[in-house]
Amino acid sequence: MNIKYPLLLLLISSLSLSGCGGSSSGSEPDPGDEKPEHKFELTVDLQTRYQTIDGFGAALPMWTYDMLSDDEVNTLVGTGDNELGLTILRTIINPTEDVWPLAVDNLVEAKAISSDVQILATPWSPPAYMKDNKSTVGGGKLLPEYYEDYALHLKSYVDFMAGKGVNIDVVSIQNEPDWHPDYESCDWTGTEFRDFLVEFGELIPTQVLVGESLGFNRAYTDPSLNSEQALQNFEYVGGHLYGSESTDALSEYPLAEEKNKKRWMTEWLIHDADGEGDAIWGGDNKAVWDETLDKVLYQMHRTMTVNWNSYIWWWAKRYYSLIGDGRAEFGTEAGQVLKRGWAFSHFAKFVRPGAERIDVQNTINGAYVTGYKNEDNTVIVIVNRGTSDKQNIDFEMPFVLSSVDAYITSQTQNRELLDVSANGKVVKLPSLPARSIVTIVIAD
Repeated sequence: MNIKYPLLLLLISSLSLSGCGGSSSGSEPDPGDEKPEHKFELTVDLQTRYQTIDGFGAALPMWTYDMLSDDEVNTLVGTGDNELGLTILRTIINPTEDVWPLAVDNLVEAKAISSDVQILATPWSPPAYMKDNKSTVGGGKLLPEYYEDYALHLKSYVDFMAGKGVNIDVVSIQNEPDWHPDYESCDWTGTEFRDFLVEFGELIPTQVLVGESLGFNRAYTDPSLNSEQALQNFEYVGGHLYGSESTDALSEYPLAEEKNKKRWMTEWLIHDADGEGDAIWGGDNKAVWDETLDKVLYQMHRTMTVNWNSYIWWWAKRYYSLIGDGRAEFGTEAGQVLKRGWAFSHFAKFVRPGAERIDVQNTINGAYVTGYKNEDNTVIVIVNRGTSDKQNIDFEMPFVLSSVDAYITSQTQNRELLDVSANGKVVKLPSLPARSIVTIVIAD
């Protein structure tokens, strides 16, 4: 049965937000479009479950000896007051084995800090001798006669890391097979991915991800999903979201769901706010916050509502990313948690691996709401793009509450506690501030 039980009822008065709410994944609305004053409802149905969440993460430095310090790793994957709670780290499988040790210390540290951390390892190119252009850069194709050698190359990486005490959880076949820049890259088609998986995928001794095209083009994953032989040799389809604003890339993937394959968003970045001046990233600049709220958080929300299982940002340590890289011209300190990091952690820290997304019916214009059931709590994430504060928000749970906490990040606040109280079954949130992300954590 698919009966909606109104286990959580949110009544908001004096509201003037904009756009569509709930699980909508439609076009981006204008958050400044005000509506007349009236009441709205948010109903969360704990009985209806959608995808299982694998986690939220970012990439380690690549092609560099400037890896993260132990403190920086702890800031990223720890779950303390000043930590971000990432549960996926993406790293590179370099075509030459001599640089494989670069990431070992970071990966060992991350796994030691949190048992929730998973590692996605992605190659940008096979070794040069395996390709038709005899180069790791500028595209080129993996020659079919080297398919087995390439599978063994990926296996060697997994075995190397295992020997260093690092369990690689997921191996991708190729980063951006449809993008051929003058750095490491390789051209693949969807049928070539399928053939590789059919013939030699079983040689890779870990879970396998196929795809990672520039704009999650399903032509790179459909052939493998439609092959009974290939299906036995991979567990994930993945892709990036560059240019997704003008395509249907950010949408449900029924074929992958039908075949019981997880959907991972494995890379995206934006830093158009540079136009306001590069040194703005370490503070509370409005352009940085507007881009974070309206682009990054809105995209994370949509990724969840179309039943994808993870969201992975580009490098974790960059001036426009989660922690600062220390270059003064961009206004950040090395290891400093940035505005984007605090905002990102509203998903990463509170929605843990194994959580299930629950049904949320939202009529609040301009507020984008998703709900998640962790093992021991329920989490509601509100991406509020409206332009005015809303007051006196009450909602009722079907049981006496043991504890409720609320957190807010805005242009001027960094995952600060938001005033909230519980009285029996009722939660009272005195204010939902404009232009903010608010996470409510309700203990079972």
